[in-house]
Amino acid sequence: MIFSMTGFGTSKRAFRDKILTIEIKSVNSKSIDIRIRSPFNLREKEHLLRKEVAETAVRGKLDVTLELSSTNSVPVGLINEDLLKSYIDSIKPIAEETGLDTSGIISSLLRIPEVLSSGNNEIDESDWTIISATLDDALDRFQKFKNEEGTAITKDLVNSVSAIEECMDKISQYEDERIDRIRERINGSLEDFLPAESIDKNRFEQELIYFIEKIDFSEEKSRLTQHCKYFKEVIAIDENSKGRTLNFISQEMGREINTLGAKSYHSDIQRLIVVMKDELEKIKEQTANIV
Repeated sequence: MIFSMTGFGTSKRAFRDKILTIEIKSVNSKSIDIRIRSPFNLREKEHLLRKEVAETAVRGKLDVTLELSSTNSVPVGLINEDLLKSYIDSIKPIAEETGLDTSGIISSLLRIPEVLSSGNNEIDESDWTIISATLDDALDRFQKFKNEEGTAITKDLVNSVSAIEECMDKISQYEDERIDRIRERINGSLEDFLPAESIDKNRFEQELIYFIEKIDFSEEKSRLTQHCKYFKEVIAIDENSKGRTLNFISQEMGREINTLGAKSYHSDIQRLIVVMKDELEKIKEQTANIV
């Protein structure tokens, strides 16, 4: 199972005669980065909240927003009038210059946590029970979203790896022709500079065999085959976090594909290498979005 790092989840519950909404969003990141916006003074509970979110998300840059609103979805609480006025004073000249419609600007500004705070922002255990249950529900929906994205990514990854494997199978049909062309090319170049009777055939064959051994890519093909097999095995493993492993394997695949291209000396094989590199780029783009 693969989980995408891109996710969204939200949940609502009744709270102090109002509506508590918890919203979780995430985007790609190399590590875990959690930003929490809350009208409450969470104190030691913030650690528990962060811990639960981190254990679920594993990786990604996350925004966790807790918001109180009335039944008509307008945020409620105490207004910081000075801060609200400063925002309005900053926006007014821009609106006049650009003709911006400011009819709904107040409701938008009231959604900024610093502008609006709840009257009593201290929480007790009963409050935390509600917050925790709402968070659990939001995280469940968040994980479901990431799983659905991950399912689509898995399909794309398997298709790309299979395309690389198919290209490797096609390379085999050109290998004998490749050696013959290399032999003819070297022999022709040599005859252009030296008369045929002055060429030591035995020495020429020895040097040719040495050169062909240098450009032999059977080991690269074998390693690339193993990398592709391992990539699919990791995808199938029942773990939540495998993005780093898949990214590392894709780097190893890239090294082997580049070496194959450098040793190919055959136009049809080069075309297959281009297809393999294109599929590898797709793999790298997708693994960057995996937990």
